[in-house]
Amino acid sequence: METSNLTLFVFLNLMDLIVSMPLLSIILAYVIGSIPFGYLAGKIKGVDLREHGSKNIGATNTVRVLGKKWGIPVFICDFLKGFLPLLMVKWVMGGDLGDLSSAQLLQFLGVMLALILGHTYTCFLRFRGGKGVATTAGCLFAVSPLMGGIAVAVWVLCMALTRYVSLSSMVAGLAMVVVSCVEFDGGEPEPSGRDWIIPGAIFFIFVLVVYKHRANIGRLLNGTEPKAFSKKSH
Repeated sequence: METSNLTLFVFLNLMDLIVSMPLLSIILAYVIGSIPFGYLAGKIKGVDLREHGSKNIGATNTVRVLGKKWGIPVFICDFLKGFLPLLMVKWVMGGDLGDLSSAQLLQFLGVMLALILGHTYTCFLRFRGGKGVATTAGCLFAVSPLMGGIAVAVWVLCMALTRYVSLSSMVAGLAMVVVSCVEFDGGEPEPSGRDWIIPGAIFFIFVLVVYKHRANIGRLLNGTEPKAFSKKSH
């Protein structure tokens, strides 16, 4: 067996093994989500992002403090750490969420939430992480390209109109809740409890995003929230 084929064989069997153990898959998802790419980028540049700008380790503050050269790669990495692991779990489980058992669906959503919670409460930085927007976006595209695409479109539109990153992120979060309720309603006149599992998880993520932006909400209400990438950003 060629080395490449052997590597693929080992990887696929390892993925099957991990997915067959729900608790292990969720723990590993949390650890992966906890990788603080923004913080690591800052350390490479000799800057602790937790002491500059908004004091956040996410992509927005990385752009603000280190520039786009570092901020864009951080955004991509934060996006991919949500997208790739969840897509792999989805693929191993069969690729169609509608065909999963209730137990598999709960495990899948548990992995999704663990990835996002890992980013927002990273175990590597005393549970002080980012706001979860990029990692959430990655997870959304793994769950449903339609839902992810609409959320991104809403974010871009809101940014174009307001230039508030925080407001755009929260409005996009609300959009993903609405889309999930429409896309995953099960098509039954009287939805079952299972039909609300995915929208319920998406709503929890929306609440988390809003909670992580609570300081921004205060500044939006009193008119002190800076525009996108302003030097006065907090």
